[in-house]
Amino acid sequence: MASCISNPVSLQGWKRSTPYSLFGWNIGKNKADDKPQTKYHDMDLTFPPSLLNKTFLKGKELKCCYRATIDGFSATKFHECCDFKGPCVIIGYADNSFKFGAFNPEGYRSTDDYYDTFDAFLFYWPETGAQTQPIVLPKVGGSGAALFDYARGGPQFGADGLLIGPPLAPVMGGFAGPDTNSGIGNLRQAKSRLGLSYAKREDGKESLFGDESKATLEEVEVFCSPQIASLY
Repeated sequence: MASCISNPVSLQGWKRSTPYSLFGWNIGKNKADDKPQTKYHDMDLTFPPSLLNKTFLKGKELKCCYRATIDGFSATKFHECCDFKGPCVIIGYADNSFKFGAFNPEGYRSTDDYYDTFDAFLFYWPETGAQTQPIVLPKVGGSGAALFDYARGGPQFGADGLLIGPPLAPVMGGFAGPDTNSGIGNLRQAKSRLGLSYAKREDGKESLFGDESKATLEEVEVFCSPQIASLY
């Protein structure tokens, strides 16, 4: 019986690098090409690297992945720039030149969930413009609900420790009502109450901002490790 392949084609030249699809739909593409390339702001660190000596980021190169005055103060822009970047440092500047920050060991993923950890902490500089080391405020009252990751809100540490751009509508099971795009937080707004989830200031004040429980922010920066971010 004659063979059904009258002119067999040699496969000797077939390359292992041939595209994933038999029909060549993905010719010239690499799986990594589908991942958006992160753009980092060209700026120096605005905090001492020694602050991270006991964290996952110790010794790693850090770059600014979000800068509110450039990227936008909405929580949506915050998550576009910061989600899936791994552990990160948040730096904030109030309109009275007060400078503060926080470390998130879990990173952001817009999960509308919370995380338990003892590794998160807040910090602040006691004097405006001083070149002193920031004062760290650790997690207290157990590890529970140390971090909240709301898709329509900015950074939140504890239920009340530090909220930057909190959602403008209650988050219940991932929904804020019929329009899930409503209630987007504005990162110009921040509030703090210390003592329940994070330690009080050295001077005994129960707000990260001192005598005021709320602050208007002029800038918010987020620094992450590009090396870790590339693994997502």
